[in-house]
Amino acid sequence: MKISEFRKARNMPFVKRGMRVVHTHSGRSGRVSGANSSCNLNITFDGDNYSQNCHPYFMMRYLDESGHIIQEYGR
Repeated sequence: MKISEFRKARNMPFVKRGMRVVHTHSGRSGRVSGANSSCNLNITFDGDNYSQNCHPYFMMRYLDESGHIIQEYGR
């Protein structure tokens, strides 16, 4: 799935490939590497050389280029 299709389907216009995220449940930080066919995000966490399928609304914090929180979702 294209990231532009993901933004529209999930109503998350701020999401960009390469943007920083924090998975608050695990405490891990990473970057958006794309979107997948299940309309979830592929996240490459710091220190990993592979991406993981992450639900965009589950315990996820989205950061701008300065590290400020753009949006945050709980459970």
